[in-house]
Amino acid sequence: MKRKALSIVLRTVILIISVLMIYWYSVSTIFNIGTVLGNLFFAWAGANCIFWDKVYQLIRKMKQNKTAKIIYRVLCILFAVMLLWVAMILCAMAYFSARPPKENATVVVLGCQVRGNTPSLLLKKRIDTAFEYLKANPDVKCVASGGQGSDENISEAECIKEYLVDMGIDESRIFIENKSVNTNENIKFSAEIIKKNGLNENMAIVTDGFHEMRAALIAKRLGYECGAVSSKTPMRYVSAFTTREVIALTAALLLNR
Repeated sequence: MKRKALSIVLRTVILIISVLMIYWYSVSTIFNIGTVLGNLFFAWAGANCIFWDKVYQLIRKMKQNKTAKIIYRVLCILFAVMLLWVAMILCAMAYFSARPPKENATVVVLGCQVRGNTPSLLLKKRIDTAFEYLKANPDVKCVASGGQGSDENISEAECIKEYLVDMGIDESRIFIENKSVNTNENIKFSAEIIKKNGLNENMAIVTDGFHEMRAALIAKRLGYECGAVSSKTPMRYVSAFTTREVIALTAALLLNR
C-alpha cells in the first residue's frame, strides 16, 4: 500500500513538473532545437505518468522476453547516462558563467539578433552588461562582435557599438568585428582584432551565462585565456536557450570543435 501511494505521489510530482516545463518552453516564444526536444521530453515524461498502468504492463511483458529484457536494460542505462551527462553539463555551464576575467582583460561582446537597427532583448542585456563593466573599468578596451544577417539593417557589432557610444562609452575604446556568423567566428575574428591592435590578449567575454562555457572552450582552443562577464538572461528564455546550448556543447565536445 505504501509503495502504491509513493508511486502516485512521484508520478503526480513528475506530471506537474512536466506541465510547468512545457509551459516554460512555450512562453519563451522561441522555436529552436531546444524548445522542440525539451517539449518532446517533458511530453513523454508526462504521458508516462498519465498512462502508467499501461506502461507498467508493457514493461512487465518486456521483462518476460529475454531479448526485450536486454533492450529494456540498455535503454534504462542510456537514459541514466543521458541524465547524468546533462547534469554535468549544467554544472559546468554554471561554473564557466561565474569565472571572473583577469584584470584589464579586453571585453568581447558576442552578438545576437538585431531587429532592423534595434537590438533584440538578449543583445540589449549584453550591451547593458558590457556598459556597466566598461564604465567600472575605464582603461579596458572592447571588441563588438557579430556580422549582419539577411533580416538585419546593420551588423550586430555596429549595433553594439552605437548603443555603447550613445550610453557614454568613448568610441575610441570600441573595435568592430562584423564578419562572424557563429560563436566560433566571434571568438576567432575578435582574437585577430585583439592581436592586430595590440590589445590585452586576455578576454572578458560578455554573453549570456548559458553561452559562456562554449565561448571559453573556443577561446582556449585558440590559445586565449578568458573570463565571464555574464548578462542576465530573461527568465522566459532560459529553458529554450539552455537546452539548445546543452545540445550544442555536447556536439562541440564530441566533435572537438
